[in-house]
Amino acid sequence: MSESGDRSKLYEKALAYIRGLGEASSFSPYIQRVGADKSTFYKVLSGKQTNAENFLVWLERLGVGLSFPEDSPEASRPVVFGRATQVSTLDGAPPPAEEDYIAVPLAAGPVAAGRGMIPAEEVRSWVLVWKHHDSVRFRRNLIAVEIARGMTSMVPTLHPQDICLVDRDDFHTKFDPPGNIFLVREPDDSVAVKRVVLKVRGGETHVTFYSDNVTEHPPQVYSLAADYGGDIAKAIVGRVVWAWSDMSRK
Repeated sequence: MSESGDRSKLYEKALAYIRGLGEASSFSPYIQRVGADKSTFYKVLSGKQTNAENFLVWLERLGVGLSFPEDSPEASRPVVFGRATQVSTLDGAPPPAEEDYIAVPLAAGPVAAGRGMIPAEEVRSWVLVWKHHDSVRFRRNLIAVEIARGMTSMVPTLHPQDICLVDRDDFHTKFDPPGNIFLVREPDDSVAVKRVVLKVRGGETHVTFYSDNVTEHPPQVYSLAADYGGDIAKAIVGRVVWAWSDMSRK
């Protein structure tokens, strides 16, 4: 296939992904998320208008990332149910479909903060994830981390021993909306779960880590240039896209 044919195939695949998002309900939330007006959005989906730069921004805001050959393979694994135990269902109900789930490695924060694959000896357990939920679908670099005992900075949103699902490919220089929850790396290499805001003051970019429990854990402000060498990937590990909580403790 020619180079232009390869590009066309990639573009059509991306268009098909966006078209598929609205099939189940409506395109309205996705139009709002990408920040386009309705007329432009539908012109692009119909193939009547193309703008590569704007389209790439759309994909980024929808959580889509490009995968290059030298990139690390996905951290998650497909699932095979061996006599899966079913509860709260009548006898004879069909078993869960293996292709609908992925197993995500659960690792300690410092291990999860690495950019490569999780070493087998560092996998504490596996978290089963239904991959068709909007917050999960099409994500490929997922890891799970547990809020450590005694870590109360995100209370009441997250408590110690809650489990967070983190997409390590989802971190950008434009945080929209600001204040999303991320797995972050502090300058001393310690790892935490915080809300993040990026602001430019006097020509210098500042990274602020916010806690929900601000009384005990005030905001921490760092210089992107001085503390992280100007590399946002050194500050942000990935975005928290899902969390499991023990509701019996609340």
